[in-house]
Amino acid sequence: MRLRNSLLILAGFSLLTGGFFPLGTTPKHPVAPGRSSHDVRLTETVSDLLGPEEAVARRRGGFGLMRSSRSLWNRKRTPIRRPTPTRATMPRRTTSTGQRATTPTRRSTSTATGSSRRPVTKRSAMSTRISQDASKRALSNHKTQQSKFARQSTSAANTSSYKNNSLYNRASDGRVPYGRYYDQRDRYYSGSGWSAPGYAFRSYPSFGMWDALIWWSMLDHLSDRHRYSMAYHHASDPGYQEWRREADRISEENEELKKKLGDLDRQVATLSGQPVDTNYLPPGVDPSVALAAEVVGSADPGRPQLVMNTGVENGNYHRFGNILQAGLPEFEIILNNSDGSEENLEDLIKNESDAILVQNDVLNAYLRKNPDAKEKLVGLQASLYTEFVQFLVNEDSGIYKFTDLDPRNHVIYVGPDGSGTHGAWEGFVLQDEKYSDFNTRYASYEEALKQVASDPEAVMLFVGGLNSDLLKRANINFATRINMVPMDEHHFSEAEDQFGNTIYSVGTIPHETYANLQDGWIFGYFGDSSVETLKVEAVLILSQRWVDAYGSRPMSVFEDAVWRSIDEIEKIVGED
Repeated sequence: MRLRNSLLILAGFSLLTGGFFPLGTTPKHPVAPGRSSHDVRLTETVSDLLGPEEAVARRRGGFGLMRSSRSLWNRKRTPIRRPTPTRATMPRRTTSTGQRATTPTRRSTSTATGSSRRPVTKRSAMSTRISQDASKRALSNHKTQQSKFARQSTSAANTSSYKNNSLYNRASDGRVPYGRYYDQRDRYYSGSGWSAPGYAFRSYPSFGMWDALIWWSMLDHLSDRHRYSMAYHHASDPGYQEWRREADRISEENEELKKKLGDLDRQVATLSGQPVDTNYLPPGVDPSVALAAEVVGSADPGRPQLVMNTGVENGNYHRFGNILQAGLPEFEIILNNSDGSEENLEDLIKNESDAILVQNDVLNAYLRKNPDAKEKLVGLQASLYTEFVQFLVNEDSGIYKFTDLDPRNHVIYVGPDGSGTHGAWEGFVLQDEKYSDFNTRYASYEEALKQVASDPEAVMLFVGGLNSDLLKRANINFATRINMVPMDEHHFSEAEDQFGNTIYSVGTIPHETYANLQDGWIFGYFGDSSVETLKVEAVLILSQRWVDAYGSRPMSVFEDAVWRSIDEIEKIVGED
């Protein structure tokens, strides 16, 4: 491909040396940074010869002589916006009364003087929704949960007898807000298909260090040896003994409960003689589920915990997570790898993560498919950095731009199922139905690169920040077999999401970002090798549930760390 039309290229050199550029000629336009005046004159002269539209059309098609380093459709980055409830009398798309708060425009990192730090006092849409005392809400939630029971707990707060118990210490050392405690406890029981019977609420919400539900649920799983073993191993525990007295009292007026207690005693008797383990829990039961809220939960824990879904290992999402984690030593940040944006969205919806990284085009497509999820995804958002659609083809494919694809011939690798790249492809289908006719395949990015390198009919999409480890390796390993070509569906930049934000914009992958994958315009090796494509925003979403649990002070600390982390990740992914 790089040696194609060599005779025409040589003819072009002849023209250049024939005096088309007289000395002293002033360029029609100022010279862009990083471009010589000779480059500008060459571009202008070819444009004059061909006419502006034809010159653009032949940037990679036709005789393939040149590629513009400047996007013809430059747009300013559109901030991610966060909707808030609207009044019936308010216009649907107003920006004057706070219907949508926008993330502040971020300043560029200075390459001359290093990173330009943002003022840590900067306020954004991430903190405007924090208007109440989260600790009070957490305590109120705890009291509501406790009020479901007929009696107030008399012993849960007095746990001095458990100071040497490893279960108690494990749970108390990893304290979480009350809201999260009840979320994870209820999620465990609902996942097992069990709900508490009415008689469970006629007594206390906890017994000693134990949550009441761990014992009441045991009675409905007496065919499971792991469950009734709880009663055997903790028979001497004062909390269990208190629960058993209460169960016997209630069973005097409930024959169903009395029968269950009898069955429990018979099952426990079969374990007689086995060693007693005072730290026993059934497999799959965490102390944070089995122990009382007063042991596990708190309204204002000293070290906030945040579970954050990133992306594939060594990807830029995970890099950002590591940077943020290092910048928040006072937080316990747990980073989870994932296949990408769609998986992250699912986990946030299911309350299995507190914060996620996601592409804004995938977010838009996800909400269109799952409109009911909108209420859980209107939390706090920040635009982090630009991600580029990077389109890779075989050297011998004859494909010079995205619209050269033929659904009859080409197989498109769109990353792992649920990845951001897969979501981006679904977004393309939303914008143009013709792409639904293409044959797409899921595969790891490494496997996709191998397929493209060996098969002229295989192509690959990769959506991510610049300077990814994946494409750096490809730039070395597949230097003569894979090319990066333009994504020329520029009309996609007119698309808007449900909140009026632009989904895509047109951008440029700079000259020699991946030197071996990007063609120059002379013999494929020399001259400007920049690639025009589409770009999207990488967005951080923090759940409102986490904000409600921890309050405004941790939120402000988190926000400041996010701004600093953006400066650091931009040093890696480059600027658009």
